[in-house]
Amino acid sequence: MKIVFIDNSTIVLDTLKVLVAEIIDSMVIDCQFFSDSNEVKKMIEDEVLEYDLLFLDTKLLDVTGYEIAILAKKINKYKDKPIVAITTEYTQEAQEMGKRIGIQGWLVKSIVEDNLQSSLCEIIENIYAEVH
Repeated sequence: MKIVFIDNSTIVLDTLKVLVAEIIDSMVIDCQFFSDSNEVKKMIEDEVLEYDLLFLDTKLLDVTGYEIAILAKKINKYKDKPIVAITTEYTQEAQEMGKRIGIQGWLVKSIVEDNLQSSLCEIIENIYAEVH
């Protein structure tokens, strides 16, 4: 299983790396971490980004997570791949917009680290079970 994380904050990416280390060790999972939304956009357009599950920050600097989700859902290779938002923006409006464009889950950055890890583990384990 391949998981991609996109966040413009290196602190968030470093935290995510630590949190998923346990999951990576217990399963056959490959994780990639990106901070450059333009790079990810180009990789999706060129259909070279490989993933089974995409976690993305909705407020990326150059290309927003919403824009990346919209792009990915338009391409056959990615249209059925699950996307989870990593965000501080957890309003009803944001969730509705996310659902309309194909975001299936929300991981709120502001929650306590232990809760973040258990939420992250739960999402990954559920998707992993569906894939296998």
